[in-house]
Amino acid sequence: MNEIALRGRWLKRAVVTLALAAPIIAANAGTVQAADPELVMKVGITPGPGSLPGLEVVHFGEMVKERTNGAIDVQLFASSLLGKENTQIEGLVAGTHDGFAHVSAYTGRVKEERYWDLPFLFPDVESVKRVAQGPLRPEIEEYYRKYGMELIALWGYGYRQFFGNKRPYNVPDDLKGIKHRIPGGKSKQILFTALGANPSTVTFSELYQALKAGVVDSQDNPLSISYETKFHEVTKYLSICNYIYNPQIFAVGLPFWNKVPDKYKKILKEVGRESEDWSYELMTKLDNETLDKIKQEAPHMEINYCKKEDLAKWQEVAKPVYDAFIEDTSQEWFDKIKKTAAGG
Repeated sequence: MNEIALRGRWLKRAVVTLALAAPIIAANAGTVQAADPELVMKVGITPGPGSLPGLEVVHFGEMVKERTNGAIDVQLFASSLLGKENTQIEGLVAGTHDGFAHVSAYTGRVKEERYWDLPFLFPDVESVKRVAQGPLRPEIEEYYRKYGMELIALWGYGYRQFFGNKRPYNVPDDLKGIKHRIPGGKSKQILFTALGANPSTVTFSELYQALKAGVVDSQDNPLSISYETKFHEVTKYLSICNYIYNPQIFAVGLPFWNKVPDKYKKILKEVGRESEDWSYELMTKLDNETLDKIKQEAPHMEINYCKKEDLAKWQEVAKPVYDAFIEDTSQEWFDKIKKTAAGG
């Protein structure tokens, strides 16, 4: 409980909510309590309750509770309590799970969403927002329905950065021969194979031990998630390359969605969209704070920044990922994403 309050102490509202949920947090799940709710929404995440996704779900739950006068009770189940990534996303479609906040599990299932796996497509957060919140949003939501899910929010999550034990990554050749953990998904497999690495699929809950034992040499995740999971304790190098931006994708399964009374569906969608800007601000703040914490707590760690003059080398190696995305979807869809991200 104190750890959660410490990590999010500046975010008073979230901390208050977590405090109210103390009995559930003791079991590693946070709950936004509601008196005599008409409907319970169980939301799973893979990192801990004090992580950025955990705070985002709690904030969403508070807003839903307020807007529905307690009729919908959003419950957070952190640390993979509802199962591993594939178990949870398959559960959405099958109707055994309600909601899930993740990234790669969705891009692995919804091929039209794999633009989130395209390296160096999003140069800044504004380009992310133009795609996530702009004119393509209705079309994006339709793709989720096609795969049996209802998209609720595209929250902030952050640029993925490399934590490793062999050497710093400055240019693509630095990954040759590296046993790099990937969360799964076609795009990541193609990219790290093209880089000459040995991609290895490891679930998030097993990743800390895999790094510590040398099962894998490196991993990549947003800074706040890597810090919250203490990956800086078991790695030596942090390479900041901003190579891929990931949102935190939050969706529910259509079996659950069909049980939601119509009067509340609109509220859930509105709250999902309204919580997005808040989450981007939180993400930026956490990233800045997290880098300072890593420097203080892991003085052994060598930190490097990829250089702009090497960007063309990375883009050249990443070309097969773009080609695969276009082949799996269409040139038209890719052109829409690229143009929208660029502000066109």
